[in-house]
Formats: sequence, C-alpha cells, structure tokens
Amino acid sequence: MRFGVFLPAYVTPGEAPPTAAFLQDFARRAEDVGFDGVWVFDHLFDAPPSYRVVFLEPITTLALVIPATRRVTVGTGILVLPLRDPVVTAKELANLDVASDGRLVFGAGVGWDEREFQACQVPKTTRGRRMDEMLDIIKGLWTGEPFSYKGRIFTIPEVRLVPKPVQTPHPPIWIAGGTVPPGTSTHITTSRGYTETRSIQRAAQVGDGLITAYRACPGLDMSELVRTWKILGDEARAAGRDPAAIRFAHQDHLYIDRDPTPDRLRAVLGRFSFNRYEDTAPIYLMGHPEELIPRFQARIDAGVEEITFNLLTPDPRQLDLFMTDIRPHLEARAR
Repeated sequence: MRFGVFLPAYVTPGEAPPTAAFLQDFARRAEDVGFDGVWVFDHLFDAPPSYRVVFLEPITTLALVIPATRRVTVGTGILVLPLRDPVVTAKELANLDVASDGRLVFGAGVGWDEREFQACQVPKTTRGRRMDEMLDIIKGLWTGEPFSYKGRIFTIPEVRLVPKPVQTPHPPIWIAGGTVPPGTSTHITTSRGYTETRSIQRAAQVGDGLITAYRACPGLDMSELVRTWKILGDEARAAGRDPAAIRFAHQDHLYIDRDPTPDRLRAVLGRFSFNRYEDTAPIYLMGHPEELIPRFQARIDAGVEEITFNLLTPDPRQLDLFMTDIRPHLEARAR
C-alpha cells in the first residue's frame, strides 16, 4: 500500500503563488516523513464548480522539485493530454524521467473544462480521439527507434527521441477514469460524448494503472470503486491482459483537524473550492483523524493499492498529521 501527496502548487485568490523554495521544502518533507510519491494537478484556470484555486503548470513544477527528492515517485495526476502536443509532451516527460533517475509516473486524462479547450483552440469533441493517438505517439517515441505515425489527427515523420526515458519499456502510464454515483459530477457526465466506461476501457487496454477520483466515494460507500474495478477486470481480460498487472489508484482531497468545527472546515474548503460545504463533505476527506481513518480504510478494503491526496491547505504540518494520526491505523488488504 502506497500513499502520495500532491504538491500545494496552487494560487489561492488574493495570495502570492508558492515559491520554488517552498515547493522544494514541501517535497523534501513529504519524502522525509514517509510518503511514496509527490504529484501535480493540471488545470489552466480556476475550474468551477470544483476549484477556486489556480494550479501551477505541472511539468515545470515537477522539474522544480525533483532535485529536492531522492526516492519518491513524481507523478502527473492527471495531465490533460488532449490540450498538449504529443511530441513536445513526450520529450518533456522523458526529460523528467531522466532527471529523476526513473521515478516518473505519467498520469493522463481527457479533461472536461470547456474553457481550457477553447483557450487552447482544441475542439473538445475530439478529445477522446486525440487522447488515444497521443498515447500511441508518446509510447512510440519512447520505445521506437526510429518512430513515425499517421493517424486521423496527428502525422509524425520518422524521428528519434533523445534522451529516452530511464524506465523500460517506458514510465508507467495511469489513466484517469471510473464510474460515479448517479446524478453526481454532472459538469462532467453530461458533457457531449461522455461515456463512463471509455476511460476504464482505455486503462484496461493500454494503461499500466487506473486512477479514480474522490467523487466516486461518498461517505463509506465504495460501490462505485468496486464496480469500476469489475469493469476494468472484464475489459483487461477481453484484451488479453491480466488485471493484476494494472495498478488501482485513487485521488482524494484532505484536511486533517484534531479539533474540527463546521465553521473552520467550511472556511478551509471555501478558500479552495467553489462547492458548498454541505455538498462536498461526503466526498472530500475533512475532519478529525478518527472520522477519516475508516474512510481511508474503506478505499483500501475496496482494492485500492495507492492513494494520493491533495491538501486543502498548504500547511506542511498536514503531512505529519497524516503520518502520525492516520497512517499507522490503516491495514493493507490483498486485492
């Protein structure tokens, strides 16, 4: 069982952006207290209804903190792949894997924010096709010698990518996806072209991992996690793959408080998100450690092998609180 933490690489309205020195210190402390990975988000702007904060650019942010760490994995969780160029992205990610001596996890998803697609002049209706072709191109550039590609969207002449990633055959690729309870995350699920199983199928066919999200786990109800893993297993076997070879990961938002009050929790959430506290409390992990331990354990019991979480406040003491008040009480389970 592994635990990762997202760097607090976000700008809170009315406050200064985090400095490189702060992010490096945070990553170093996360490693020193026992975390297994550090991660970064990818959103170009604030992202209503989810995020009031604005995240820093993820690839350059990871490059800033790699020199401050020695053993933790460094991951994109997740990179909105269709907004990017496949060749440049392959080069950037290969450089990160080289710089970290083979510690990169490449997490990718199709994205959902219409403004981001408009700003990048990418038709949102093409995001699924772009995602599939870009994954083919990135893997091909990482492993091919030489590589060329002709698809419906991208055409790549015969080229050689140097340097190659350190990891062979390539850094692990985790696909974001999963089912959610009916009627939730409608800003995503009602989007034109959305199919709840497509990302799961993509992970089963070409991914090394699947990363689900907080919205799938209201309270102690893990039924959507279980359903997602069942779908992934069926799709993997249909593709001739062993589901056990695909890592089951999950992303959450966390705020630990030894003396919580509704007003304090509401204030912390309000600085980070546009969502109402009453709607968000069941799916974000906020409160006293004794309340949070069973919710973490439920994810583990549902088969999750790696939990990554974003801290709702950039206070590094939250790292220590997790390791002292929550981590020792969690028990790994066989999938």
